[in-house]
Amino acid sequence: MLYHVFISHTTKSRRFLRPLISRCSFQTFSSSRSAVAQQQERPRTNLNVIDFFHPSLSSTLFHYTLNLGVSGYPKSGKVPPETQQQDDLIYSSTQVGDDAYFKRHDALGVADGVGGWRANPALYSRKLMHYAQLELDRIKTNVRPQQLQVKPDPIQVLESAYHMTTLDAQNEGIVGSTTACIVILCQDELRIANLGDCGVSVIRQNDYIFRSEEQQHSFNFPYQLGTASFDSPADAQQFTVKIEEGDIVILGSDGLFDNLYDDEILEEVQNCIDQDDTSLIQAAPQTISDALAHRAKIVSEDPDNPSSPFQVRAMHEGLYYQGGKADDISVIVAIVKKDERPPEPSPPPLP
Repeated sequence: MLYHVFISHTTKSRRFLRPLISRCSFQTFSSSRSAVAQQQERPRTNLNVIDFFHPSLSSTLFHYTLNLGVSGYPKSGKVPPETQQQDDLIYSSTQVGDDAYFKRHDALGVADGVGGWRANPALYSRKLMHYAQLELDRIKTNVRPQQLQVKPDPIQVLESAYHMTTLDAQNEGIVGSTTACIVILCQDELRIANLGDCGVSVIRQNDYIFRSEEQQHSFNFPYQLGTASFDSPADAQQFTVKIEEGDIVILGSDGLFDNLYDDEILEEVQNCIDQDDTSLIQAAPQTISDALAHRAKIVSEDPDNPSSPFQVRAMHEGLYYQGGKADDISVIVAIVKKDERPPEPSPPPLP
């Protein structure tokens, strides 16, 4: 700022007057006031409202679904229980000998009832898969905004199914036990819980990207849920596998993996794809499951088969064994495809 200073010649004292604002500063202040006034005079526009729950803002670009094929054979010579037709009307799961399975466009499950009980060993495995499917139905129908949706945990699904099966066993006097494997599709990943000797494989571009391992206390003594077993769902192996469109998921009971090596399974998959003139996703799942179940059945019924995975494991334990393993065979094949359905509108947030 500029100051005018006057010196009195009579008193020899200095007197200071008020500061004088420069012309430049005054012009700047005036222009600022005019700019503010013009801004206030402009009409106010409405702000854009962003729906943070809209599916387009999701971090996942694609949603996937499973195209399914299922095949199975009961053990040779096994007579279905008299109550099977009645059970078919009660349970949502499907029975194959002592095996049981369920299937959805976003989840799979298989259980292998352990033989040796003086009862219907299939009933325990069938109940377990039935209640697992019901638990998934309950979770999926619990509608929430997309960002608040709870992704199903296969361990929790197995625990819920096991709890309900245990209650039925106590109330109905059922004895039995079963192995189990549950696979759930959550957007772009598979969530897997496996307890015992069922198995799941994922094939991409004619090669394995994942293969589960058996859980055995000792040879031919798998982890299992049920009567007199100390195993629990918390003992299950847990896996998460990232998937892509075209991946092939193979879920099966031990009747498949005890009789066919991994390279034999891959060979059947490749043959089915090469021979199928139609779309891989549309036609191949059932073709592949039929071929795998049929080939495993042939090996299981041939005592002179030169080699099988079960035979190799038996010989490692010092036991003489020749041929395949006679057992129930359940095979579920799923091919991953993008879900082309338009996204459902997001519901309002929960209070």
